[in-house]
Amino acid sequence: MGRLLSALLAWPGVLRRRSASGGDPQSGMAMVLSMSVAFVVFTLGAVWIGLGTHQITATGREKLREQARNVAEAGLNVAMSRLTADATFSGVGLTAMAGGEFEVTVLPVSLDPDDTRRYIVSKGYAPTKANPNRQARRLEQQIELTYNDGFRYALFSAPGGITGANYMTVNGDVYASGDLTLANNSTVTGSVTSLGSVTTANNTTIAGDVHAADNVTLDNPSTTVLGNVYAGGSVTMTGHVKGNVQAGGTISGGTVDGSRSQNSPPAPPAGQTLPTFDWAPYVDGTESTWLSPAQFQTYWSANRLAFSGAHRITCTLTCATIDFGSQWRLTGDTTIYADGPISLSKDIANSAGHAVTLTIVSDATDTPSTPAISMSNNVTLPDNINVVFFAPNGTVKFSQLKHFTGTVYAKEIALSQQFTLTFRPVARPGFDFGLTTSSHYGITAGSFKEVPFS
Repeated sequence: MGRLLSALLAWPGVLRRRSASGGDPQSGMAMVLSMSVAFVVFTLGAVWIGLGTHQITATGREKLREQARNVAEAGLNVAMSRLTADATFSGVGLTAMAGGEFEVTVLPVSLDPDDTRRYIVSKGYAPTKANPNRQARRLEQQIELTYNDGFRYALFSAPGGITGANYMTVNGDVYASGDLTLANNSTVTGSVTSLGSVTTANNTTIAGDVHAADNVTLDNPSTTVLGNVYAGGSVTMTGHVKGNVQAGGTISGGTVDGSRSQNSPPAPPAGQTLPTFDWAPYVDGTESTWLSPAQFQTYWSANRLAFSGAHRITCTLTCATIDFGSQWRLTGDTTIYADGPISLSKDIANSAGHAVTLTIVSDATDTPSTPAISMSNNVTLPDNINVVFFAPNGTVKFSQLKHFTGTVYAKEIALSQQFTLTFRPVARPGFDFGLTTSSHYGITAGSFKEVPFS
């Protein structure tokens, strides 16, 4: 191209010399040709300048679009940061930052006041919203708040593990300091975390991630993990992982839609402990203290059709089992704290006209035949009773069909067939989770999406 231009630019001089030397009769044509060449040169120059200007403009516009997206993403991060301290945070107006401006709106996902899901809409502008040549991007993301200073898991065991049974459903996250075993046809709609190993059986579905400090075994081709699998040990599977698999050991078998990274240890899951429980917040003059299980049992039998309040049951020598063996009705929030074991084997109704919380706490240690807390005989509780089972020194054991809403925290947990638990975050006095920061909530965030916006 450089040589062509040089030749074209040299032509007028050549033609002038030829015209001056001889008065060639075609000298007039030389002038025409000279002007034509000049016109072509200048036209090409104008085209090149136009192309260059367009390219610069397009590059500038694309740069602004990228800035607007980055600013919108910063808005998402600001919203999540604010939500960790304040669940009622609803957004922020136009805010300037390096590269542009953003504005954020936070919306509840449902009308249920206990629903901790939020939908974040973040709009980013570059260089500013008011600039007539601005570029705008809109990002949306759904997140869920998890309580750092409250019950965050549907099932939580420490320092022991969790054993499952057939047709178990847990709508929430599961944590076990020991090994975690899921039986046939188990479903967990959240994540599964274990400081030991995780083992599944036939037709198991886990909607979130699987984190294990040791090995992970995903049995049966019909077993599916919709998230990722992280194992400090090896991963052995005939099942299907929709996300990625990362292991400190080997990865064998199964189907993985994402990547396989073996001999690449992931960060181990964080160790957690049970909260502590203190009766002191309930000592306000309205609580009831019973000097034996028998004394409490007599009171409960006489008042079981309209029962509520805070009840402390002590025992001096023999801690007999407190047996809720008949149907009973709650008229308000109820807390039962016993030194000995507690058994529930009949349905519980809610007569309060609004949601209530039933808190069952047992300090008992297991015997060969009696766990700290047991629930049996097809007990079903309405969804407007939020249950907290807490057994720091023993097992919470379920037998036969169960359905209830709430959370279970214990040294160990033993589940039964047809068990169904829907997690409901509750805040009850007396429980200390050792909060040491100003962050009251954790964030479980899905991937964000971009919505066309200008």
